[in-house]
Amino acid sequence: MKNPNTASLSQRLFSSFIISFLIPMILVNCIVSYLFIIRQCREISQQAENNMKLIAAYMTKYINDIDNISKAPYYHSYFQSKSSLDSLSPYDQNQISKEIGQLLQLTTYSREDFGDLVVMSNNYVLYFNSIDWYRYLPNVQPLNTREWYTAAVELGGRIAIVPSDKQESSDGILHTDSFYISRKLNNIFSPEQTNIIMVNLKTNALENLFSSLTSAAPLMILFTNNNGQLIYSDTDVDKGFVDSLSSPKLTFNHKTWNHYSQNLEDYPLTVHVLLSSFYITRQISTFMAASFLCYIGGGCIAYILFKRNNQWIKHPTYHIKSTLKELESGNLTARCHALPVLEFNEIGSSVNTMAFQLQEKIKNEYELSIAQKNLQFQALQSQIQPHFIINTIYSFITLNQIGEQELLNNSFYSFAHLLRYVLNKDSNTTIGKELEFLNDYCSLCILRFGNRLSYEIQCPDSLREQELPKLIMQPLVENAVIHGIEPSEVPCKLEIYVEKYADTLYIMIEDNGTGFTKEQLTSPDSIGIKNVENRISIWNPAVRFYIYRIDGTTIQVIAIPQTTYGGSEL
Repeated sequence: MKNPNTASLSQRLFSSFIISFLIPMILVNCIVSYLFIIRQCREISQQAENNMKLIAAYMTKYINDIDNISKAPYYHSYFQSKSSLDSLSPYDQNQISKEIGQLLQLTTYSREDFGDLVVMSNNYVLYFNSIDWYRYLPNVQPLNTREWYTAAVELGGRIAIVPSDKQESSDGILHTDSFYISRKLNNIFSPEQTNIIMVNLKTNALENLFSSLTSAAPLMILFTNNNGQLIYSDTDVDKGFVDSLSSPKLTFNHKTWNHYSQNLEDYPLTVHVLLSSFYITRQISTFMAASFLCYIGGGCIAYILFKRNNQWIKHPTYHIKSTLKELESGNLTARCHALPVLEFNEIGSSVNTMAFQLQEKIKNEYELSIAQKNLQFQALQSQIQPHFIINTIYSFITLNQIGEQELLNNSFYSFAHLLRYVLNKDSNTTIGKELEFLNDYCSLCILRFGNRLSYEIQCPDSLREQELPKLIMQPLVENAVIHGIEPSEVPCKLEIYVEKYADTLYIMIEDNGTGFTKEQLTSPDSIGIKNVENRISIWNPAVRFYIYRIDGTTIQVIAIPQTTYGGSEL
């Protein structure tokens, strides 16, 4: 009768397919995606930092050039004398303005980024290069209200960088078409003089330069001074966005941007580079989608191959199963055909050899008594029950599917040893050989039951050469597995002991399974126990066989007196 809890071959193969392919593929896909995300973020961030360093280096050189230009008036004698404009004649004042203009024209020649340029001394304009120069006169707007002027005075000789006066428009957008660089020109002989040089720089050159920067992800480039004021931006932004530049992540135009910044060492300017996180997210999403499609495609291909291989394996399995059923029904002429799978072909050959030798053995021993012949046939048949072979074959299939090649090879050797031992024509054997056979048998049972079954075999070396009828213990072990361990829902242990007390040899088979009932012992399924009792009585009536249960442990005992070791053949 089929056990409803027993999984079919297809179910086992499909679960093996899930465990061995789909789950590892999911894990691999997750790991690869994670590594891709880390690598992508690292590369984009590195590119942003490289661009930031490049921009910072360029701006340092650019402002350094402006710094050198702003020092040009120092070469005029007026800034190195104790004279004041008030003490000079109008002619001398005009001459100073002309000479300062010639000095500056030498340094600013062919520079297209210079807008307005003004040199002042004590509220007097010494030199100007501007169309509407009059807007810089103190009587138009007091100098202490002009940010470029006050910043230069506060820094006392160092460069000041401030935004344009008309930076913020009516819509709140900050325009960065130009910005001011100014400095105070100190006169060491007349410290009370307030000499200021101011340059209004156009940002067209910066826009042309930064537009040539290469970046996989969209970038925004901004400059701010030490007061957090916007000096330059390649994108229109408002004051609220500029105020949020202290955060490592910003939101602009409904997108998230990663923020990198670097202060120039010698000048009051900070370079800001913003990298679009949306680009990284899109790259990762594209990669994940491609990985998922590849995963689906690979899964479909693997499933098709699985179905084909499943049919390829099921055909020889069903053929061997059909042959074993015929042998079980008594048709010993049934044979397995040549099979396309090497392992199953070897099993089929072993089954054919077994059937042939059984047939020959029955024929050769036909002359023996009918009772003895029937007992021997039943004994041999009970040792090699087809259901055990079928379960073992299913286990081989599962091991092959999950790639357990080493365990599969070891199991094949155990199965071959088992068949060779059973098919051997000798009627008697030794305790050592019988225990080796039981070790192979139990190891094959573990393939089916897994961690539900463990076993232990103990026998002193001095008793291993003692003779006894072959296959006298296997039916007892099989009963312990089938009736005691298989129905149990918890792991069980099978123990086989061979011990000698006084003049008696004891073979004990213990299991902590569910135990045997009286109905099971008297049912047709208990032919193994009846066979053992009959064989023992034929071998020597002095041998005793017991079965009892103590504290959840079923114990089967064969007690052999000392004088029975050389008993008659069966």
